[in-house]
Formats: sequence, C-alpha cells, structure tokens
Amino acid sequence: MRTYIAIPAEDEGRALTLGAMLDPASGQYFAPSGAKLALFQAWLPADIKPGALATATTGISLTELLSRIGTAIDRAFPRPEWVRIEISDLNSKNGHVYLDAVDRDLSGNALSKSRAVIWRSEAHKIGEKFFKATGIHLADGMKVLVLVQPQFKGQYGLSLTITDIDPNFTLGDMEARMKRIRERLKEEGDADRNRTLPAPVDFARVAVISPEGAAGLGDFQAEASRLANAGLCTFTYVHATFQGDKAKESLKQAFIEVHTRHEADPFDALAVIRGGGAAVDLHWLNEYVIAKMVCRFRCPVFTGIGHERDSTILDEYAHRRFGTPSKVIGHIKEVIATRANKAWEGWMSICQSARSALSAAEARIEQRHRDIAARANAKIDRAAFAAANSYNDVQHNALSAIAITAEKVDALHAASADAALATLDIAESTIGHVSATVSDRALAAINAIDTQTQYDFDAITLAARRSIDGIAEHLDAHWLGIRGNTTAITKNLAAAADRHFADVRHYASKMLRDADECAKELMSGILAHGVEPTLRRGFAIVKSSDGMPIATKAAAAAEQDLEIIFRDGSLHVNTRKE
Repeated sequence: MRTYIAIPAEDEGRALTLGAMLDPASGQYFAPSGAKLALFQAWLPADIKPGALATATTGISLTELLSRIGTAIDRAFPRPEWVRIEISDLNSKNGHVYLDAVDRDLSGNALSKSRAVIWRSEAHKIGEKFFKATGIHLADGMKVLVLVQPQFKGQYGLSLTITDIDPNFTLGDMEARMKRIRERLKEEGDADRNRTLPAPVDFARVAVISPEGAAGLGDFQAEASRLANAGLCTFTYVHATFQGDKAKESLKQAFIEVHTRHEADPFDALAVIRGGGAAVDLHWLNEYVIAKMVCRFRCPVFTGIGHERDSTILDEYAHRRFGTPSKVIGHIKEVIATRANKAWEGWMSICQSARSALSAAEARIEQRHRDIAARANAKIDRAAFAAANSYNDVQHNALSAIAITAEKVDALHAASADAALATLDIAESTIGHVSATVSDRALAAINAIDTQTQYDFDAITLAARRSIDGIAEHLDAHWLGIRGNTTAITKNLAAAADRHFADVRHYASKMLRDADECAKELMSGILAHGVEPTLRRGFAIVKSSDGMPIATKAAAAAEQDLEIIFRDGSLHVNTRKE
C-alpha cells in the first residue's frame, strides 16, 4: 500500500534522497512500502500521525524464507549422505576442524564449493581412523569420501557437518591416480628412461633441487661443502616448493632451469631432496608432470625425500632412491673416494707392469746377446779348427813333395856319377895310348858332367823351392781366405745381433709407450687433468727415497726415509726416528 505525500518543488531533491518515489500515472510522490514514514513527516497529509502509522506491507521476511529453506533441507536429507569431496583450506580451531568441500571437473576447475565442519566431539576419532588406515593426515588437495549431514541456518547459511570418513576411498583414489600416471608413462615409453642411464663412475658437477631452508638440505650441504672446498665436486642449488598448490608449478620450473644449465654444461647427476617434513606432504609430489620430467632428464636423478618407508612417484622413476639427503651425499662422496682409490691402484699396477715388462725385455735382450755370442764363438771355433786341419794337410803334402823331389835328385846324381865312371873305365881300357888326351877329355867330360849334374841339381832344387814357396803362398792365401770368411761371418753375426737388439729395444719402447697410453686412458676419470687434481681432492702420494711410489703399509715400513706429496708441497718423514 502506497502512502502519497505532497512535496513542494524546492524539496523534491531532498525527498528523493530519502527514498521517495514518483508515481508516473498520477504524477504524485509516495513513500515506498516498508519505509519509515517519520522521514517524510513534513510532507504527510494532516490526518496521518507518524507515531501511529502502520503501513501495510507485502511479501515475507527473510528470516521466514531462510527458515523455510532450512525446513526443506531437513526434509530432503533426513539422514547423512556419503559425498565425494576434495579438501581445501583446511584449518583447526578450538578442536573443531573447518574446511571447504570442493567438487572439480577433469581440468581442475571448481564446479561447486561449500563450507564443512568436523565438530570437536568427532574430529579426533575421524582423524585417528583415517591416519591408521592411510598413514597420512587429512590435508588440502586430498580427495575423500565423507558422511555429510547438510544443515541450513538463517544466520550462517548452508554448511555440511562431517560425521564419518571412508579411508578406503582415499587410498583407492591415490592408488588410482598413481596407476594412471604409471600407465601413461609406460605408454609414452618414458618409464625406464632415467633408470637405464649408466650410473656415474665419478662426480664433478651435481645439481640439487630442494626446498629453501629444509632441514635435509643443511645436512646435505654440510658434506657437500667439504667436497666443493677440496675441489672434488661443485654443486648447483635450485630451490622449489615441495608442498601446497604451488608445488607442481614450482618443481616444474626448477626442472626446466636445471635442464637449461645441463645443456650448457652437463651435470653428472641431479639430486631431488627434501628431508624432514610430514609424510602427508608427500602426495604433492605425485604429479604426472614432475614424474615425466624425472623420466626424461638426461642425467641420473637421485631422490632423497626424507622418508625410508613412504615413497613417491618420483622415487619409482628416479635412477636411484635414497631414504634421506644425507645418504645421497654419502653415496656421492663414496663414489668419488672409490674412484680415486681405483685410479691410484690402477696407476701403481701400470707402473709395476711397465717395470716388469722392461725387466723381462732386458732379460730377453741379455739372453739373446749371450746366445748370439755363443753361436758366433762356436762358428769361429769351427772355422779355426777347419783352418788348422787344412794347414796340416797342406804342410804334410808339401813335405811329402819335398821328400820325393830330394829322392829323385839323389837318384839322378847317382846315375850320372855311375855313367861317368863307366865311361871313364871304357876309355881307359880302349884307348890306352892316348891316355893323356883321353884323360884330359875324360876329365873335361867329367867336369862337364859334374857341371851338368850340378846345374840339374840346382834346377831341381830351385824347382822344389819354388814348389814349396808356391805351396806356402797357397797355404797363406787359403788361411787369409778362411780368416776373411770367419771375419765376415763374425761381422754378419754381430750385425744380426745389433739388428735383433734394435728390434728388441723398439719392441720394449713400444710396450712402454702402450703402457703409458693405457695409463693415460685409465687415469682419464678423476686423473684426466693429471696428478694435481687428485692431490687437490685431499689425497697424497707417498714415495721412497729413490722416488718410487709406496702403495702399502708394508712397503712404507721397509723404507727409512719417505716423501709425502700434498697439493701444496711435500713433507719428508724418517720412519726410524724414535
């Protein structure tokens, strides 16, 4: 019902400000239903008293409306209903647990939302039941199946009272989510990519993703700083959020940053560590995007989330899982130490093998030299023996020829003398009267015969001497030939020995070069930059007084003077000092 009022033209602005309205049909102003007429007292009709006004109203009050809504809800839900919700904005006050119950679509968009409460009388029982079954506490982002009683109060609106919870639904949802991630990674062929990468044989550069200020990070850095200060390994830290709604995006960006740095200067491994914190916060890490980044990362990923019993999807697909950050850095330190020890043992083995090979080569050379000398001496002895035999044969033949020639000369002289005597006898018996003449002739003949005989003897003697001289010259020439052949044979044997010695030296040098190359190859890990990096890593080299490396306690005890070489100098130690 309208209450018309008379407003002068000068008061229209003020009346409109107070809420007066204009009736287009009559052109009059009126006070709206429910308005306080006392505000328009100056313009009311004279027969209406403001204190006694009771303007008729239409409709129902808000309280009545909300009451009806509450009654309708009570009738629609006479008993609690099981409802699937996602927990959001969970908090506790005075023992009561308050939260937002959210329903989301597949894309994560909120379709509906309502306040919910677990009263103090039920909160402890419901929370303990859920923890015993799942091992975790209720937290934001968790999907649960709860028994809900809708309630509507005029002063507070709609709220949901949670009276019970089904842990099996949450376990099933979490497992189903993990299963979907596993199946998707397997279908895409990424499940085993990081796990099948070769394990690092040494560590020089390591990337670390961790929450800033995490307790486990401090334990990790305590050991890592020692390795870094010793020049053994450098660590690059990238911080990320590991729990809450921002965890997925924060970890994603951290992986991208580490990947970018890895492309510029490769890391040997990536450590994802947390340490400390509640086990309930682990479910924030069970995200497909994060798991895929772990699988596709191009160097081994180590996880040290900080819980021995509880596991995340990251642990399943990482190259290796460790229970705590301390165990991650412990493994890195152990690998570095083991690699250094093996490299040193390999170097000592190579040195020993090289010395053994050199000793063996020298022994073979010495033995071969003795064999060559023995064979040369044997050949010389045989040649000398043959020469001696030849000389004896020539000498015997010469003496035999001389004896035969002498016998022939003696026989010829005797025959000549006999012939002369026979002629003389005949002349004396035949020509007696011319004895003097004959005698002279005979004497002349005798002299002639004697002269001829002496001439023949001298000729035979000269021929014999010439024969003997020829035989001697032939013997000397034969001896010189034998001696020359023996000398040539000796020179050939010596030349062959020299060539064999050169071959052996070449073979020994090649073996030493091969051993050196092998040593360089075996030292390509932590000794790839020489002995100095090993010294800088905190190791030392122990040498004897003659400069040979000492690898065992027994060898050190046998030496009186030792030299210990560090990265900043050396120290001489006398083991016999008391």
